[in-house]
Amino acid sequence: MSHQQDDILLVGAGIAGAAIAQAFLQQGQRVRVLDAGPKPASGTSAHAFALAHPGLIRARPLLQRLTYIAFALAQQTWQPFWRQEGIFQALKLGTDFDEDLLNAQLLTAGFDQASAQPLRAREARQLTGVARDGIWFPKGATINLEKTCATIFSKQEKLTYEPNTLVASLSYDGLHWHALDQEGHSLAKAKSIVLACAHGAKALVADLQIALPLKPVRGQLNQFQISATSSWLEYLPTAAISGEGYCLPARYDATTKTYILVVGSSYDENETSLASWSTSDMHNKQQAAALLHYAEGDLTELNLAGTYVGVRCAANDRLPIIGEVPTLPGLYIATALGSRGVLWSALAAAIITAQVQARSEQQTVADESIQAPSAALARLARLGLSADLLAAVSPARFLAGALPAALASNSNPIFPLGSSAK
Repeated sequence: MSHQQDDILLVGAGIAGAAIAQAFLQQGQRVRVLDAGPKPASGTSAHAFALAHPGLIRARPLLQRLTYIAFALAQQTWQPFWRQEGIFQALKLGTDFDEDLLNAQLLTAGFDQASAQPLRAREARQLTGVARDGIWFPKGATINLEKTCATIFSKQEKLTYEPNTLVASLSYDGLHWHALDQEGHSLAKAKSIVLACAHGAKALVADLQIALPLKPVRGQLNQFQISATSSWLEYLPTAAISGEGYCLPARYDATTKTYILVVGSSYDENETSLASWSTSDMHNKQQAAALLHYAEGDLTELNLAGTYVGVRCAANDRLPIIGEVPTLPGLYIATALGSRGVLWSALAAAIITAQVQARSEQQTVADESIQAPSAALARLARLGLSADLLAAVSPARFLAGALPAALASNSNPIFPLGSSAK
């Protein structure tokens, strides 16, 4: 079967696919998107309450650098959808508040006083409604992922979006990548293909003799209804709070004359169930009590009003997998975004568009012995994406011998500060 050749073939119409498609379209490329779902963001990106903030990640300098850069990119990438309301990162309960140390750590991480401010519990209570020590990030934001993806994949020039299209396997003919259906028929072809299909990328590259250590992570988010006479009212947040999970500012529902508190989420590794679990309901009630520093709160006064369940995709080392597969030219991966889809999707768009352009630049050099500098990769360097950071997220870290040992070593898991659940 013959197809019109597209510049970029993209598998997946979630938040990662949306960021990457948008970046290529802005460059004037022809992009074809294949997605198994009936509409954009049919999977984990069907989420209206995604948080985005850079956070302070103590003792994890590499992850801190990546997060700081990704947050700046996310502000640009998602600007039309960015609801900047500020986010408060609560310190882990029992952690001593050392303002001088926190300021030093924030300064080392690249923050100034305008972008991150340590707050004692008394100050935090006045600003956020929650009496806990922590750090205020005034540029923190929330994003409705579902609406964002729907907007990106609406009708655009040079964009072809094909829902209800399952890609069962891939093939490479030496010039083009082909996405194949379950009968082995070609659905589409292009010189460059990007797998932004979360856990689905694992099976697609397994046929190419690549083993990605991906695992599903189920997450449940709850909306709790709180009576206007409840003792919880005194503790409800007026700003988004992150820490042991997260919660959004409480809002008043004039119809029911109650307050709605959104709390999440559970972190259930190797689970794929999309059913609502009563154990997760209780987990989130307990998280609410911890986040709001109201351990004595009556959990029965948190009445279940709604549930959202999604299955995130994570790598064993808790870092995203972003970039070109060095052994297979023209194949790019953007997966394992975990609970940081807003940030890592923007990072993926920057890295993958630059790598595709760099490969194109290389192919136009008449004499292959001349190593012409890549303008595209130079832009990544100016963003702060040095070789060690690119190597840390590259698919190559899972390919034996693909990288020098100093860059490929990534055996120690990297965890965000206090992140037992996100």
